[in-house]
Amino acid sequence: QVWIYADLVESKKTQVPFEYYDLPGCKKPLESPSRKQRRERRNLGSRLQGHDLQPAPFDLFVKQDKPCTTLCTVKLDAKQLRWMRKLIERQYRVQLTLDSLPVLMRSKEHNYAVRGYPLGFKLPGVSGQSRSKNDRSDVYVYNHLKFTITYHEDRDQFDGIRITGFDVHPVSITHDSPNGPVNSLNLAH
Repeated sequence: QVWIYADLVESKKTQVPFEYYDLPGCKKPLESPSRKQRRERRNLGSRLQGHDLQPAPFDLFVKQDKPCTTLCTVKLDAKQLRWMRKLIERQYRVQLTLDSLPVLMRSKEHNYAVRGYPLGFKLPGVSGQSRSKNDRSDVYVYNHLKFTITYHEDRDQFDGIRITGFDVHPVSITHDSPNGPVNSLNLAH
């Protein structure tokens, strides 16, 4: 099993970071004793800045493809929806780590990679169209994460594998649910 840890949720537009589990979403999983023992240690500077790695709710195993798996379904109230909208507009990004590697969001088309992934996205305004002040249809939350973990394996030089990359591709997918209101959030990976 490989363990993913969540760091702070940060923005370059504002100086206020949040813990991963401050966001409305899945509850923090219980840590097994073996996972606690393997929890990554941070240096003194990271601790003084308030960085405390928390176990992320993703269960991944070495050399196993995993289909889309629902982690949790959360119903958001109006206050939580407004807060998520503000976080998306302020371009907050979730920072995850795996084996001390930060998660990267890559674009091969544009040849770039950035640390972390955004909570969601805001549609750009269309020229000539005006939106009412109460129209909230221009902001979307990413509710699916597609992880790609690259590794190197050489049985002649070392046992096991060495993780060489940790990428994420966030997407927003509409779910049809018999009783799922518009303000429910299905989180999956």
